[in-house]
Amino acid sequence: MKTKLLYSIFTLVLFSSISIAQTKVWDFGNDTTNWPLDGTGIAGNEINDNLGIYMGVSSLNNIGIIEASPKTFPDTYAGANRFKLNGAGYSGSTFQAMPTQRYVYFATAGNCTITVWFRTGGSGTRTLYVTDGSSIVGSLAGTNSSDGLILQTTYTGGATNLYIYGDQSSNLYKIEVTGALGTTTLDSDAFKNGLSVNVYGADNQIHLSNITSETKVNVYSLTGQLIKSLNTSIDTNFELTKGFYIINMESNEGKKSVKIIL
Repeated sequence: MKTKLLYSIFTLVLFSSISIAQTKVWDFGNDTTNWPLDGTGIAGNEINDNLGIYMGVSSLNNIGIIEASPKTFPDTYAGANRFKLNGAGYSGSTFQAMPTQRYVYFATAGNCTITVWFRTGGSGTRTLYVTDGSSIVGSLAGTNSSDGLILQTTYTGGATNLYIYGDQSSNLYKIEVTGALGTTTLDSDAFKNGLSVNVYGADNQIHLSNITSETKVNVYSLTGQLIKSLNTSIDTNFELTKGFYIINMESNEGKKSVKIIL
């Protein structure tokens, strides 16, 4: 009787684990049913096969273009077509963990592993990011647009949206997510636009300006350690020791994340 009971419990736990761990694949390279060849692009915020796509710029020809561009990757995956982001996920030269344009996103209900097959879109060092809107989950840089790159990273945390985008143009071939998946809904307009807060460092001081509403500020080290936390509704500054920091800000207007070196 005890043996049967233990076997039943083990079977139930195993079944629960299998049912929670899901795998979802978006294969832009070969799935022409969900991702047919399309030279027009996407005009706004859309969801296709549980994947969110947001352009956020005036021209239609900046995201969502799927065109023939065969590539075989180091793991032998071969994609016939590419999905073009054709630009950075934010404006300006300062990295933002909450993208404002040219990105794809999906909902996760918890821990998951994300793998992205991609190529950079031009010369020089270009980086593809996976973020949770506040911090970097994973990233991979490439220097040659002909190289097939595979970014794999793990998200550990609660339910949220995860975002995929580059600091310059990049081309996606496939995204695979294994873990606790959610149902993707259209991204909130408030968070697509981000914050207008300006951040800069001078000597040992961090300066925040153009704050227009109550804003939560968290300062992290590169290892993810919380260094400082504050709330402010006015322009402010504070002191830190010399180093490299990630400053996350959030208010009702949206989110913004910047890297600062003192």
